[in-house]
Amino acid sequence: MTQTQVKAPITAEQISQFHRDGFLVVQDLIAPALVAPLVERFEPLFAGQFETGVYPEEWHWNPYLGKPGAAGQMTGVWRCDRTLAAVLLSAKIGRIAAMLEGWSGARFLADGMWLKPPGAKETTLHQDSMYINYHTPPGTVTCWIALSHAMAGASTIEYARGSHRWQMSAAVPAFHNQDKSYLADMEQAAQRAGVDRPEVVQLDIPPGGCVFHHGNAWHGSGANTMNVIRRSLVLSYIPAEARFRDFDTYVPGGYIAGKYKRQGDNTMDESFFPIVWREDGYRTPFLADYCGDALVD
Repeated sequence: MTQTQVKAPITAEQISQFHRDGFLVVQDLIAPALVAPLVERFEPLFAGQFETGVYPEEWHWNPYLGKPGAAGQMTGVWRCDRTLAAVLLSAKIGRIAAMLEGWSGARFLADGMWLKPPGAKETTLHQDSMYINYHTPPGTVTCWIALSHAMAGASTIEYARGSHRWQMSAAVPAFHNQDKSYLADMEQAAQRAGVDRPEVVQLDIPPGGCVFHHGNAWHGSGANTMNVIRRSLVLSYIPAEARFRDFDTYVPGGYIAGKYKRQGDNTMDESFFPIVWREDGYRTPFLADYCGDALVD
């Protein structure tokens, strides 16, 4: 049975909902038995214990800084830890991302690992496309996976419904801007789009559930006011055939992906941007030996 013959992981109705709202919740993406081993990797990683010996591309916070309430964030985790990579590079998740946008395949662009303890501050509502713009054809889909119960009051992810249809913002907001409301930039974008009262939805997602969102959808999270730790994974995908685009002047965004562009070559090397699923059955070969696929049925 080929990959295209395997039962589709989402329905046509779910795809329509994604295009209507700009996001789609998928419950039970990860089995409960798999959530615990993923959570167990947070403590050693934030303590600087990298199973593969490769350091992450970003590493904010560690237990030795002595800053209670500070959020922890790490990117490029798939190259640091094979347990996490087996989920982050899953064909199933990539296939859902491709189906939502009608792509022939999905290329893995980047990951994020978040830990927001009690007292952690807000994350400014923003659009991922502000930061992901080094490739062509354009487009990105993000999968946000809850590894703890994401709920109102515990810094759950939230969306401005339908905001992916608004004009793309030219300004890139500060990711953790505490000088004004974390909703302020989104509200200004809504006004420019003629939306007086944007509908902001705070999701309730159990561990192992996820939400996919369009690259232009405004999203972020409030402060963690509860006595719980919010843990999540963030996965970004682009079309499988994507290449680095040509540019002559500085453009914001792409600061991680851009450093892998070779001089005179727009190819996105699969060593750094693997193809996780393609409708013709292709998947970057080294993934089989490196991490396998934890979500294979």
